[in-house]
Amino acid sequence: MAQDILWLGLHKTGTTFLQKSLDLSQDRLQAAGLAWVGLDEFRRRWTRPLMEEGHDGAQPAPAERPAGLPWRLVFDENIIGLVQRGVTARGLYPQAAERALKIARHLDLQRPLLVLGLRGFAGFLPSLYCEALKSTPFQTFRQFLLWPPEAMSWLPLIRRLQAAFPDSALLLYRAEDLSGHEAALLARITGLPPGDFTLLGAPERLGHSHAAIDRLHAMAREGQVSREDVRRVTAELPRGPGQPGYAPWTTGERTLLEALYARDLAHLAALSRIPGSRLQLITPG
Repeated sequence: MAQDILWLGLHKTGTTFLQKSLDLSQDRLQAAGLAWVGLDEFRRRWTRPLMEEGHDGAQPAPAERPAGLPWRLVFDENIIGLVQRGVTARGLYPQAAERALKIARHLDLQRPLLVLGLRGFAGFLPSLYCEALKSTPFQTFRQFLLWPPEAMSWLPLIRRLQAAFPDSALLLYRAEDLSGHEAALLARITGLPPGDFTLLGAPERLGHSHAAIDRLHAMAREGQVSREDVRRVTAELPRGPGQPGYAPWTTGERTLLEALYARDLAHLAALSRIPGSRLQLITPG
């Protein structure tokens, strides 16, 4: 594609699988002139020192691009905000644009292609909550959900990113369309052929079942729930056959959230069809 790429997530949209697949395909990225730094190293060198208050370590100096690699591929969903700060009283990822701009300036990204994977609120919000439980003090789902379901929308986040990067194109895709089309998406974003990518095998990640979260909520009514409690209960009641994932919504809430997501997608699809639009809503594959 002959340009810098700033891939911003979202959390819980298959990012780990895509990042690990890019790790496995690093030689092909380099052959195409794309400088890639793996997620753990990227966070250690730049995301945490630049973004997180109280993080040990000096502000990092901008890194020079390796010789022969004129473009950068940057991919870290924590750039737009930590998982526990995704839902706030001000909406979804309210500091995303400011944080993305800070990284882009520090790494001297030139009019980067912005990439964002979207996901329906009914699945995204419980998954984000369960992910936050791994690293933050226990709270109930309703305590975590600081923005009411009826206010949910991806449009403010997208508008803020467009305002912060007025000369950049913004590529959007639905996480629901991703399964089986990961190589096609990576190809669309990087310009490499789909066959150039080595995809990660099926990851084994312990998920939170609905039964596990119900038990933790019951424990919270009796006293304090520790992170060890969360780990233990998750291991005892993992998501899997016969143990569905956490689904906290009433029928009315789920219907509303699905309608709000469909509204956002229809609006974005209409924008994508405008001639000369810098926003594209694509279907991987």
